[in-house]
Amino acid sequence: MPSYRESFVFYIDTPDPAVFWSGVGPLLLAADAVVPSPIIIMGAGQLVDIPALEQLINGKAQRLEVTLSGVSEETVALAAEEAPTIPGAPVYIGRIEFDENWQVVAIEWEWTGQGIGLSVSSQDSSGLRVRSLVLTIGAGDTSRRRSAFAYFTDADQRYDFPDDAVFSNVGGISQGTTRRWGPN
Repeated sequence: MPSYRESFVFYIDTPDPAVFWSGVGPLLLAADAVVPSPIIIMGAGQLVDIPALEQLINGKAQRLEVTLSGVSEETVALAAEEAPTIPGAPVYIGRIEFDENWQVVAIEWEWTGQGIGLSVSSQDSSGLRVRSLVLTIGAGDTSRRRSAFAYFTDADQRYDFPDDAVFSNVGGISQGTTRRWGPN
């Protein structure tokens, strides 16, 4: 029976890169196409929540929120200090594959996006303060300022160019039909 020994690694390419993995304890991360030099990264353990990842291939932009719960007050202070460097920073999420001795076999960088923001939340839970960091990242253009796609319709074309009738026959075209081009 095969055993899957894998974990996830996060690399946020800010001036002072933030790197952590979803396991426990420190881990030596070798240099590769994303990581410029070998570094020892800290483990976040069971504290990290990773949403489902999708690749952006002829699809819509994806916005993710990665939550790190149960962080210390010192970590919150450091995160608040570094928060202005997050928007626009490249973010990489990779899958670490381990062998039977929990030694790193390979890292496959599965998702690339950019940072949108970092926020801190704090809740009272049974008399204890629980702090969370929420990293918002996105792939593609996740801004809401873009207009919807236009279609090749006569109305759309005439809105921009009132005298242009190039799309006047589009409404009658469906799969398997042909139209003669040019004047009748």
